[in-house]
Amino acid sequence: MRALLPLLVALGLAVDTLAATVRLRSKANGNIIEAEVVEVTVEKVAFRLPGGERLYDVEWESLDADWIRRNSPGLWAERELLLRPAEDKAGKSKEEVADPFAKEALPASARDVLRNLASALDDRLQGPDAGRIESFCRETGTDEAAFWKAFDEMRRASGTLAPAKEGEKTTVARAREKERDAPRDKERDGDKRDSWRRDPALRAKEEAFRRETEKAPGSLTATAYLRAVAEGGFQGRIAWQLLRHQADDRKAILERLQKYEKQAADLAERAEQPDAKRDALVLRKQLADLIASLGRVNKDNSTQEERLRADCNTLLGRLATGR
Repeated sequence: MRALLPLLVALGLAVDTLAATVRLRSKANGNIIEAEVVEVTVEKVAFRLPGGERLYDVEWESLDADWIRRNSPGLWAERELLLRPAEDKAGKSKEEVADPFAKEALPASARDVLRNLASALDDRLQGPDAGRIESFCRETGTDEAAFWKAFDEMRRASGTLAPAKEGEKTTVARAREKERDAPRDKERDGDKRDSWRRDPALRAKEEAFRRETEKAPGSLTATAYLRAVAEGGFQGRIAWQLLRHQADDRKAILERLQKYEKQAADLAERAEQPDAKRDALVLRKQLADLIASLGRVNKDNSTQEERLRADCNTLLGRLATGR
């Protein structure tokens, strides 16, 4: 590490990242902590918790690398400079240490709760089963072509689908051109074409989506779900129908909301300043309202409540301002 200090200075990076306080996020449970970095290697980062003496060694594989790259760029840049692999420590016994991510750092304000919640809501969720899109549309009475249009917008909002380039043909458009140019047999000519036959373009779209999810599982984020519901319209109805049918996604969103609702409640109890206590209590109430509204969404309940849309709008408004 000492040999790298002149290089860090030359690159204009903060050499005092060591012993500086940075934010780390666990890949396992999504908890975020403040940490005073002591040493950084290719394989691990060593740190102490603020005010503590105990030294923790955490492997990079157990950290949320994408999140750290965005939120602790100085620490990430320091790791990137370490091009030489760390020494092989195979066979060396590892001393058992407590998990520093077992408990998330206590938020100092409602703004901290919102910041951590925003990160948690941007984690990828499962999304719809790529092999059941057609049956989902039939069961919910949804036009499949319209579904794909709304679903792609949600995927773009989630960062799991690149924005369409100007003039670029979609999978559906390419498949329809191929179908149009293909030779037709006599039974498919004229009015004898089977009316029940699924559009090949939509079948191609589903197949492309299946391949994408095999490479990178997870097609939607909680933020995309909530934003679509808040905006309403056809996309909002698709998001609501997906939440009805995707029990795992619905449960994951509720767990995140419940976690930070508890943090807001704890913060309100600790806060000494009246304004800080009031902010925490308001945030707790907003989260509790959304938890209640979302908790009523299930496959047996076919009523789309306007209250859910209002509660999504309220929380997203707070997340947008960060306070």
